[in-house]
Amino acid sequence: MLYIFANMYTALHCIALRTVRHSDTKNIVSAWSRELGRVAFAFPAGSGREARRRRALTTPLALFEGQCELRPGREIHTIRDLRPLKGSPALDGSPVKGLVALFLAETLDLLLRRAEADSPLSDFLFGSVAVLDSMRRPAALANFHLVFLYRLAAMLGVEPDVSEWEPGMHFDMRDACFRPTAPLHSDFLPPAEAAVVPLLARLGYRGMHLFRANRSERNAAVDHMMRYFSIHLAPLTSLKSLAVLREMGGD
Repeated sequence: MLYIFANMYTALHCIALRTVRHSDTKNIVSAWSRELGRVAFAFPAGSGREARRRRALTTPLALFEGQCELRPGREIHTIRDLRPLKGSPALDGSPVKGLVALFLAETLDLLLRRAEADSPLSDFLFGSVAVLDSMRRPAALANFHLVFLYRLAAMLGVEPDVSEWEPGMHFDMRDACFRPTAPLHSDFLPPAEAAVVPLLARLGYRGMHLFRANRSERNAAVDHMMRYFSIHLAPLTSLKSLAVLREMGGD
């Protein structure tokens, strides 16, 4: 529901995704909002106290709210009375959580191009940010991005069909299903790698610490997911944070 006042300002509750320098005097922040879906805001660039405050409030996956001025035909809006939402993640000062947040925010920035509200998707995103912030188990944190990405695929309508999976089957990435033999194209996973898909399908956030994998196996899994999203939704070949994420986690 939108709360529109006489001055045409609307209350928005947002998840920050990405900040880019638009000009010498302006930054553009992309975000996902409960009320409107994908939105973009213009902020003055600078190095003063207020500029530092805005940057802190719009770091990757930060939760914030404000009064947005909506004008017909505009793709970039202005927002005032910016403040953190209750429950906005501190991420414990954890560099690992910060890296995961950066990677997921960058991924969401490329995938969430729709410009309309989506309540189930918003509930998933806001809830997932809260889970990430509250995590304490290193084993669970190492797998968080994998479970998040699998659940995100379901929210975006491209969840793999694991109903007919059996050991030894191949996963056809184009048709998002399992086959007894390899398809006649190169976008598939052989049986050993395909077996991870039904495993992730069974895991939720409460059970993600049960996924036993080393760094190499996690990296292979996230690479396959990036390829899968690229086939079905949008290219994910330019993620700057992915190379750093690949160094996360033990062997």
